Amino acid sequence: MSAMTPHRRDGLTVKKVLRFLALPFRPASLRTWFAVRRFGDIPVEKILQAGIAGVLVDADGTLCGNGESRFPDSVVRHVRAMQEKGLKLAIFTNADENRFQQFAGIGIVTGVAAKPDRRGFEAAMRDYLHLDDPAEVCMIGDNYITDGGAIDAGMRFIYVEPVAGNENLAHRLTRRLAYFCARRHGGKDFRFLPGGPD
Repeated sequence: MSAMTPHRRDGLTVKKVLRFLALPFRPASLRTWFAVRRFGDIPVEKILQAGIAGVLVDADGTLCGNGESRFPDSVVRHVRAMQEKGLKLAIFTNADENRFQQFAGIGIVTGVAAKPDRRGFEAAMRDYLHLDDPAEVCMIGDNYITDGGAIDAGMRFIYVEPVAGNENLAHRLTRRLAYFCARRHGGKDFRFLPGGPD
């Protein structure tokens, strides 16, 4: 945890519990722009064409398995491709922040309220992406309970099917239940894009 951060980041928090309990009754908080099977399937051009200027990316379950410190080359290449196309990027994780050497030059969000607190997303947008309009930002993540807090902050949400890792059973179950709520509320609008080029 960053010395600047008074908020508990990983593990069970009141904000996470409250968001989880509210999900079945708040369809708008599960609004999914689109879903992909893996991070490399995200079409950069689609993001740019929608007017997105900045992207916040989760780490555990999205870029790699839980707690892994080595990221697949295909993931690193896709992050760099987003950057090369002009998108502003930052990695926003509640977990260990000291394992992103492969992403040199990309901000690692610290010193903000932990996900899913909307204040954390707003601060990440301002301080790391240097943007003021949440409509120009999307969050890429695997968990509607934590990463989905970006929706409450007015950002678009791209769901990535979780990368298998060593999460505890409670984490896997609650994440899965939140996903089922999103599928149910999204109906025909919830769709996985076909696989990308990686």
